[in-house]
Amino acid sequence: MLKEILTILRKDNTTRLKEVAYGKRSYQSSTYIHGHPSSSHLAVNGNIHTMIHTTTENSPYWEVDLGRIYRIKRVEIYNRRDCCGDRLHDLDITVGPSHNRMSLCTHYTGPGINGAHLIFDCHRTESGRYVNLRIKEGEAINLMEDKVYAIE
Repeated sequence: MLKEILTILRKDNTTRLKEVAYGKRSYQSSTYIHGHPSSSHLAVNGNIHTMIHTTTENSPYWEVDLGRIYRIKRVEIYNRRDCCGDRLHDLDITVGPSHNRMSLCTHYTGPGINGAHLIFDCHRTESGRYVNLRIKEGEAINLMEDKVYAIE
């Protein structure tokens, strides 16, 4: 099991971040079937060689349920490698304790590039159980891995 802990040094204190999405329950708006698995759990399995893929649709999303509330600080996305990295654009990353209380962690204008490892620090630390990635227009989401880091 992947256990990653990052340390970010600040002037007067040390904040430790722990990856909290690995193996957690996840969902996506649809699943594109193209000869190999592409369902939501593949984005939190610790393997950057598997991929999730939605169909092309209006406002596609991928979401992870962390099982309890964490203080979320960072989200990392490993973009698709073989093609289509530019599909990752106009992306809202939201965090919240429930689906009706989501707050914007950050927005990514993009476009992404093939194989990019994108690191997003939330504008402020967000308390949440759910982390949602949503493209704001007609598109497909296809990414290799998603990691969520919380303050220990």
